[in-house]
Amino acid sequence: MDRREFITGTTLGAASGAITTAGESHAAQAEADSPPERRVLFHCHTFPYANDQFQRDPSTGLHPGHPEHLAAFIEGLGFGRATAISPFEVPEGRCTSRIEPGQDGPGWLSSSSQKVNDKIIRFAALDPAKPGETERLEKLAAGGFAGVKFHPVICRFEIDPVRDSEFYTVLENLGLPLLIHTGVFGAGGSWPLEHYHPLKIDRLAWKYPGIPLILAHGGGAAFCREVLGLLQMHPASFLDLTHTLDSRYAWHIPQAELELIFSRIGTRKVIYGVDFPWYDEEDYRRDMASLAELGLDSEDFNRLLGENFLGLIEKV
Repeated sequence: MDRREFITGTTLGAASGAITTAGESHAAQAEADSPPERRVLFHCHTFPYANDQFQRDPSTGLHPGHPEHLAAFIEGLGFGRATAISPFEVPEGRCTSRIEPGQDGPGWLSSSSQKVNDKIIRFAALDPAKPGETERLEKLAAGGFAGVKFHPVICRFEIDPVRDSEFYTVLENLGLPLLIHTGVFGAGGSWPLEHYHPLKIDRLAWKYPGIPLILAHGGGAAFCREVLGLLQMHPASFLDLTHTLDSRYAWHIPQAELELIFSRIGTRKVIYGVDFPWYDEEDYRRDMASLAELGLDSEDFNRLLGENFLGLIEKV
């Protein structure tokens, strides 16, 4: 089942709502104002070839999910760089963006992105409860990784700032941003919401205020109010809009809720993310139109499309 269908049970078809030109206009102005190297396509997954969902491009031999394919894709959208998340080290059936347990996901990303290192900002998908993960984090940071991705559902762990204090202490000292999945997730089997509820992240933010927290999907419709609470309470917290703007996705946040969120936090704490390769040019155009309907101008677009994220990693 496509990840956009698993909650609603509906079949994907034509996108709802007409694509207006307003979003394209503001996005185009932002592109004109900002050089490509200041535009970062955030929240992109990379992983080895798996023929269950994505096929190789016959012209290049690359599959969506390969860093070189990602680099070509962002160039077509006018982005100079992308954040590439390493594959999750989990058993088959958990997700598509995976590598076999025992194999090195961040290592695969590093070796596969050598030809496009100037376009790729690497994030390591890690499990803080896994033995040896703290030492691994230190080595990855020394090797150029710019952030960490948590997916408690796929990796089956609980956000526990006490149990995993060593990991979080090192992460805070490094100053690397932590991207955390928030909201429901039904692919690959269920996992209790209590293990990764936004209040778990609140505990983490209070104990380690120096960790920049990027809240993927904003909790979706199910938890967007709780995530808004986090964003208002914690200065180092940021909203990742990945799959929140399109009603076909499980993490869609209704426009009225998005308007409330933006009215409370503005645009300096928001990052536009995409969940590539479950994303294409049409999704980009649709999202830009949706953002324009929220009243964003070209300066706001510049923040969301790169400047806010770059402000985090350039502090490190």
